[in-house]
Amino acid sequence: MKIAILGGTGDIGEGLALRLAQKHQIIIGSREAEKAQEAANNYNKLLKEKGMKDDIRGTTNLDATKSADLVILAVKYQFAIPTLQAVSDVLDGKIVVTPIVPMSKQKLCAYTPPEQGSAAKHICSVMPPEIRTVVAFQTLPAPRLADLGDPLGFDVIVCADDEDAKRVVMGLVSDLGDVRPLDGGGLEEAELVESLTPLLINLAIKNKTKPLSVKFV
Repeated sequence: MKIAILGGTGDIGEGLALRLAQKHQIIIGSREAEKAQEAANNYNKLLKEKGMKDDIRGTTNLDATKSADLVILAVKYQFAIPTLQAVSDVLDGKIVVTPIVPMSKQKLCAYTPPEQGSAAKHICSVMPPEIRTVVAFQTLPAPRLADLGDPLGFDVIVCADDEDAKRVVMGLVSDLGDVRPLDGGGLEEAELVESLTPLLINLAIKNKTKPLSVKFV
């Protein structure tokens, strides 16, 4: 698949790009094409050093979305709606994956959902109904995902109302390596999944561990 990672220049976007590039064509998107291409060049350098497939490219969010079959919205919550609105004319028929979590952080993190109940529901409320929204990747710690030497061994919950879109994204989860996709139901469950992220961050802070994820046993 051709996958656009909007906001792929930082945080979880880097790890998703590095790992998914082994089986898919990855296009990094940013508001500035130069910034996106610089990030793509850096990712390709890392992959080449490890003898891995290294053909990630970068461009604007609009051009990345236009070229892609699936879009991962790897931006902070406050930028999610403006980013989607800027590319809305080329979103028809595409799957939009949101790993976004609305939260505030002082000493610890707090989940701060919008009035719609979750970031995913907020995104759906402003997008045309034909856009297929999928919730995934919220519990993946970005630093460990970007560390290609980390075996991971996590579970990822995937939620969507469109069953076909859900199956596609569950396949992407498996393509990350030793990561198991779990069907989490529809978008009504998004609030439960999103709220796990601040919990995991807080547990790592309070217990002075490396970034945590989840494995259901």
